[in-house]
Amino acid sequence: MTNEEYLYVSYFAAAGIGVLLAIATATLWLRRSHRQATARPNGLAGATGLGRVLRRVFPAWLILAVLLGFASVTYFDCQHKDYASIVGDRQHLVRKTHEQAAAMSRALAIALTAYGFVLMLYLWSHARSTSRRQP
Repeated sequence: MTNEEYLYVSYFAAAGIGVLLAIATATLWLRRSHRQATARPNGLAGATGLGRVLRRVFPAWLILAVLLGFASVTYFDCQHKDYASIVGDRQHLVRKTHEQAAAMSRALAIALTAYGFVLMLYLWSHARSTSRRQP
């Protein structure tokens, strides 16, 4: 496999694996608990709309975060200023592929943490509104 073929294969494979990991995180591992957390609490009518929005935004939020982490890595640096020098250095290509994987993982972790705070605020607001309704 030539360096140029490796560049194409590793570039699209890294993006595909990152997106698949985000989809698997949203649908396989967190779907049930996320659905339970955003379900309609105690007949509160206004909560269903926001809960539904949060459920629909969650997978897209994770995919966007992974793609932003993927796109944040550039192949250009001080020694590699043009395409020919980038393709000519296989170790540079391997390093950048590893850097992309790390950036996507970091972005996914940050997105999950940020979304956890949003979900925490959502659940806190429902707990407060439910406690106000009870005599």
